Amino acid sequence: MTQSQINKLAMFQACNQYLIENQPVWDAIPVVHSYRHKLSAIQLAIKETALEQDAAQVHISKSQIELKNSIADFMGITDDSFEVYAEDTNNAELLSVASNSVSDYKRLPNEEFEIKVKNMIDNMEKYLPEMADYGFTPDQLENVKADFNQYQEKRGKPRAYKISSRIATQNLKVLFQDAAVILTKMDKVLRRFQLTDPSFYNGYKAARLVINS
Repeated sequence: MTQSQINKLAMFQACNQYLIENQPVWDAIPVVHSYRHKLSAIQLAIKETALEQDAAQVHISKSQIELKNSIADFMGITDDSFEVYAEDTNNAELLSVASNSVSDYKRLPNEEFEIKVKNMIDNMEKYLPEMADYGFTPDQLENVKADFNQYQEKRGKPRAYKISSRIATQNLKVLFQDAAVILTKMDKVLRRFQLTDPSFYNGYKAARLVINS
């Protein structure tokens, strides 16, 4: 991937995460759900396509340590949700493995980190339907799988997961063009919040900025 594409991918990720975190604001607008799911699917397809291309893989956005930290950040937050779910359902077995902080993950040696993360991703797949009420989505699961695959590739190991991207592998240029179309539509639909919820709208516009590195 080119640096410009890497910067745009970071923007896609920021927009997707912002919408997930603020879902109660726009939840009643069905088309936003559709656009967000499409954007997430394209984001996954870009990551997978980049890993298939030697030239792109050299330039893929995060280093091994950045990926580890990013995965650790996500896993620590997710473990909090798992911990509450386990307490609510009296699931002692799940509770025993879910009480981990971000720092717990980050200080694990690489081998132990891989084992721990894979175990928790497997638990996410197992409990995904029940975890919906705790703010966990299939898109988040697929994204952490993609990041974990990328982390393993950087360590010279085979990928642990087949990503169920709902988009066939395409040319990177086409994928970025598709994402641009979706975001343009999203911009127009979310413009209604410029007056009704300016704080949310301004946050969305900030996430939409491409930061050139």
